[in-house]
Amino acid sequence: MSLFKNWKLILAASTVALFTACAGSSGGSSSDDDYGDDSGSPSAQRSAPKEKIDENKLKKTEDEAVAITEENHKLRKEIFEAKNKLGISTAPASEE
Repeated sequence: MSLFKNWKLILAASTVALFTACAGSSGGSSSDDDYGDDSGSPSAQRSAPKEKIDENKLKKTEDEAVAITEENHKLRKEIFEAKNKLGISTAPASEE
């Protein structure tokens, strides 16, 4: 009967035990090889070859980013105007 009276304590203890067991498991891949020193480790061999970036490629990528940002701005403006026409609140969710 006292087990049922102390159910919160038992629940807390089992939760701590579960988290401790999960934190100590080797399921994650947090070995030293994952941080990529170039000493011939398997992770260094799996990394993609470095790509040479020149000014033209950098400029092209910058232009693409600007175009995407402008398109995003237009779409957000259209959504804002459509919400106003429909009478939907345009305030962020945290302010409602």
